[in-house]
Amino acid sequence: MAEVLHVLSGAAIPFGPKSAFRSAITNKKTLAGPIFVTRAGIGGDEQGNKVTHGGPDQALHQYAFEHYATWRREMPELASHLTAPGAFGENLSTRDMTETTVCVGDIYRCGTARVQVTRTRHPCWRLNVRFGVPRMSHRVQDTGRIGWYLRVLEEGTMNAGEPMVLEHRPHPDWPLTRLIRALFGDPLNYPLLEEMAALPELASSSKDFAIKRLATRTLEDWCKRMETPDGA
Repeated sequence: MAEVLHVLSGAAIPFGPKSAFRSAITNKKTLAGPIFVTRAGIGGDEQGNKVTHGGPDQALHQYAFEHYATWRREMPELASHLTAPGAFGENLSTRDMTETTVCVGDIYRCGTARVQVTRTRHPCWRLNVRFGVPRMSHRVQDTGRIGWYLRVLEEGTMNAGEPMVLEHRPHPDWPLTRLIRALFGDPLNYPLLEEMAALPELASSSKDFAIKRLATRTLEDWCKRMETPDGA
């Protein structure tokens, strides 16, 4: 059964060699539970860029702890960054849940809280800086080991060691791997984008990408999101 291994939170701090930005990705700390989770997320958890991070549809970031071993095997130079959960900025480090087994709109019970899968991560340049690898954002996106976000349907407490119990799966034909394909792998597949745009549980921030691509028949520029800015 899927299980929460760690619950994490962190304040945004100066980020990058020049400390020109703020982020919590290098400051996630394991919390001793039980942890109360609100619709806004975990108390004390912050985002450096609130335009593209946080909010009700991205209250919690979940990442599969199984991916850590894969990253260490593929990129041994990352080992020092992967000694403990939180390296990818996640709030929930879990076991037996991956992008292959989790679907858009899934509702899970963990402790007394109920959460719903809303969207996948869109890997950004902060991963490049965090891991010291210039194209880490591209690598994360290309592998599909990107993690996903949750909205909190019912506030409550959760704790490390508790199971994540699937209560409802409205879209079994939309595992996150299919959403990742629509967003990044085959991004101008118009029939796929039409299906994606019609998913009522999908976060509007992700749905907007499908709607704009369908309207313009073009792909948005990923450079600003994925390439490390000169000032970082």
